Order: sequence, then structure tokens, then C-alpha cells
Amino acid sequence: FGNPAMRFGRPGGEGEAPQGTCWEIFWFHFSTSFIDLFGWKILHSFEQGLSAFIGRTIFPEYPKAGWYGEFVAEICLFALMDLIGWYLVSILLVGCIYHDGVPQQLHYYSRHVMAWFSANKIRQVFKPPFQAEGTLWHASYMRMFGTKVGLRFFSPNQDVMIDPIFGRLGDDVTVDYDAQVRQHSFEDNMLKWGPNWIHSGTTLMQASLVAMSDTGEGVALMRGAVTWKGQLLEPGMAYDGTPAQPVMTTKDLLLQELGDPKAGELIC
Repeated sequence: FGNPAMRFGRPGGEGEAPQGTCWEIFWFHFSTSFIDLFGWKILHSFEQGLSAFIGRTIFPEYPKAGWYGEFVAEICLFALMDLIGWYLVSILLVGCIYHDGVPQQLHYYSRHVMAWFSANKIRQVFKPPFQAEGTLWHASYMRMFGTKVGLRFFSPNQDVMIDPIFGRLGDDVTVDYDAQVRQHSFEDNMLKWGPNWIHSGTTLMQASLVAMSDTGEGVALMRGAVTWKGQLLEPGMAYDGTPAQPVMTTKDLLLQELGDPKAGELIC
């Protein structure tokens, strides 16, 4: 489907990556093209049906007088089933197949890569019943998905970590609008990923991206900047550009932002 992939010149990899057996390739395409496309939506539809069945069993008829209590109770039942379904599938089931114990290099057709695809699709279908971003609950919510989060974390984004199982955030980390942290790449027909550390006091400004890199303490990644794979951002420095390069200290950046009446961020 669509146009063929473009070929780009790049250095060779470390030997030949496994190509997968016929059964692995078949199951990969069946899983991603049918189970992920239709199966999780069908499973999610049972959630509403089960809520209606339980509601009709407990409240077969509303009384003519004083029906308000039964009506409110049935609404609460639907909300509770939504919460239970999300927790059982998006947290517990996904946590069994997608966790930081997986190998850090996998060939494209491995079961762990399929589990990763399925986990992403499941969480798109079984969405959280509440929006925790920007609240005191956000760090706890991220920990449920496998991210290790320090104290006083703040972000207005719902999806801070592209690969939450490998997220490592220190204390006093701020991630601004549309900024993210990415911990994976596809190279040589292999999925390569692993934990990357965003150390304490780091600020990711609007639309910036830490891509398979680590930051020291007190780093600022400026608007729209993107790091290079394997890059280590030095403590106390502000980075800009793609790939990100140090342009000033975070103290100088703070003074610059405070001196601009249109500045929207305070970097601590």
C-alpha cells in the first residue's frame, strides 16, 4: 500500500539481522493487520454491553416515583466499568507483554516487537477515563505505565514518554507543550531501545525532543530542538537546533527569558 520506502545511504550495521521465519512473518502481519486493527475495538465494545447487562440486571425497571437514585447509580456503574476495563486491559494486560525486562535489541518480526505494537494500539483504544496531565496525579499516572518519575514533575502533555517502560525522570523535571522523550530506533531491521535518563532540574521547552539521549542536571532543551542518538547533554547548559548544540548556560537562558516580556517559561 502506498509509495515504496525511499533508500538512504548510511553506514552498515553490525552483521546481518535475523529476518524472521515464515511463521513469524505471517503472525506479525496477522497480529498487526487484524488483531490490532479489529480485535481490541471488538473487546472494548463488550465493556459497554457488560455495563448495560449489569445495569438491567440490578435495575430491571425504574420506579415511577423516585427513579433518580437508580438513574444516578446506573451512570456511576458505566463510569466504574470504564475505569475497571481501562485498568485491566491498558495497565495489567499491557504490563504483562510490554515492560522493561524485554531485550534491548530485537529483530523486526520478534514477538516483543509485536507486543509493542499491540500495547500502543490497546492504549489508543482503552483510553484513560481521566486527564491527569498538569495535575499532582500525573507522576503517579505515568508510574502506572512503567515510567520512573522523581519528585515535583510537571507537564501539560498526556504522552510525555514515547516508550514509557524506559522512561527515567529525575526530580524537578518540566516538559512543556508538545515536548517528548523517545527511547527507540529501527536500524538494520532491528528495534533498538533502552532506558535514557532525564536528570534532575531538566526543562524541555515547547516541541523539543530528547531522542535516545541522556541529559545532565539542570539542562534546558530549547523550543523545537532535537537531540542526536547517544548524545549526552552537559549539566547546566541550554541546547538549541537539530541536532541540539550548546548555545548558552541555563542561567543565561533564564536571564534572557525573564528579560523578554513575551517569555512564557520560567526555567528553574
